Amino acid sequence: MGGALVSRAPTDVHMESLVKVGPISHIGVVVDDLDEAVQFYGEIFGVGPFEIVDFDAADTDFFYSYGKPAKPKMRAAMYYNGDFFLELVEVTEGESVHTEFFGKHGEGLQHLCFMVEETEQVLKKLEPRGIKPVLDYRFSSGEGAERTTIREVYLNTADFPGGTTVQLLERTVGE
Repeated sequence: MGGALVSRAPTDVHMESLVKVGPISHIGVVVDDLDEAVQFYGEIFGVGPFEIVDFDAADTDFFYSYGKPAKPKMRAAMYYNGDFFLELVEVTEGESVHTEFFGKHGEGLQHLCFMVEETEQVLKKLEPRGIKPVLDYRFSSGEGAERTTIREVYLNTADFPGGTTVQLLERTVGE
């Protein structure tokens, strides 16, 4: 007697991976109107509360889009569920990979983010395979032992199997 799902043996594809990533941090969804999207997810699916943040690339240590300096402004809403979060992103000014996605696809799932250590080493290993940054930025907050530095790199993986932009996130605390 068959079922809708037939279990198969797990694959060993991940056993010899080129790079090691940590857990999934979040998924990013590009939206046209952040407030409307937050209301939709809350009213329809009971998702929330969301933390709303304003992001200005002018306040980062660096922000490169396709290797060139850029200064977009965005609003983001994060809904946390344990160590994982759903990120809704609205670009309010300027250009980024988010506006490029929105121009091609409209609203929708734009990136899948993995935690990493040593971003530069990961990027060096990926480059020979043609996987390169399309967005790269770093920012810090807090002071002293509480200072947290975030480095985020979006890769050109939307052009590879799976068709999804992979984001790498490195978090350093106290440096």
